[in-house]
Amino acid sequence: MLIMDSHAIPFEHVQELLEWSPTVIVVEEAIPNVMSWGIKTDVVIADASNIADLTSTLHEQFPLKLISFNTCEEALSTALYFLIAARQKAVNILSLQPLESFEPFTAIDLSVFQYGKRWSFIRSGVYEKWLPAERAIHVYPADNDSTIKTQRDGVIVIKRETGFWVAEE
Repeated sequence: MLIMDSHAIPFEHVQELLEWSPTVIVVEEAIPNVMSWGIKTDVVIADASNIADLTSTLHEQFPLKLISFNTCEEALSTALYFLIAARQKAVNILSLQPLESFEPFTAIDLSVFQYGKRWSFIRSGVYEKWLPAERAIHVYPADNDSTIKTQRDGVIVIKRETGFWVAEE
């Protein structure tokens, strides 16, 4: 789990994700709120100039990996390159960043939690799933309408020539 913004979803939903015992990666800006949750952090992504201060702040979290980035790099790319190098297959990300900012990293299965929705990147360009009636599906980028509502129980199929994002409600 990559926590870019600790306010992306309510903590109750974070607790559900933590039931899977994921590796918890937190960017520097989210540390104060994540520490208030009382959860164990495994990796912190921080500006290189702040590593020394964070070492003392996070002493109760050790063992812990501290990974720094330079000002020319972003925390997001540092974190996702770390996960890709560690051969992780998938990551849940709590972030309020635009979905486009994650698309360079689609070598790993991405689920982005923001504003009460779980967005999944559909790399193959084909989304096919059985859904009950009255279920709303959000698609980004949208062709015509960004929300599709199922009329009856059944399989929904969305096809695009390239990858796209889908969120279920």
